[in-house]
Amino acid sequence: MKWFLLAAGLLGTTATYAQTAPTTEAVATYRYCALIVSDRYFNAPDRPYLDYGQAAPGAVADPEMAEMAKNISQSRSIIDMLNYLGRHRWELLTVTPVSTELRSTSTGTQNVANAYTLSSTATYETRYVFRRRIP
Repeated sequence: MKWFLLAAGLLGTTATYAQTAPTTEAVATYRYCALIVSDRYFNAPDRPYLDYGQAAPGAVADPEMAEMAKNISQSRSIIDMLNYLGRHRWELLTVTPVSTELRSTSTGTQNVANAYTLSSTATYETRYVFRRRIP
């Protein structure tokens, strides 16, 4: 009787399958860039610069990013720059304020980043890191 109930219970079950690992097509791939703005005042940036890896050894020319960098360098509003990148599907990840200061050392002059120094000789930068999903 016990075996009959067990067999009857097993006949009514359906097959189950183990989960499969995601394939490489399902894994999201991102592209990153950084907007670097040297600014003492939020509404008047000095030199906006878009770094998308163009200076890396072996970097391939990217006409879309070069055009975006050109448009950003002509802008004088940080909000406009952020909105511009947002319109091109870039997602803001982090914002880092950094002060850099030129210091003389035994080997020459160095540009030293220091997040804690507020000085009249320091240059202030804000670095915005973005990412965009690659389709």
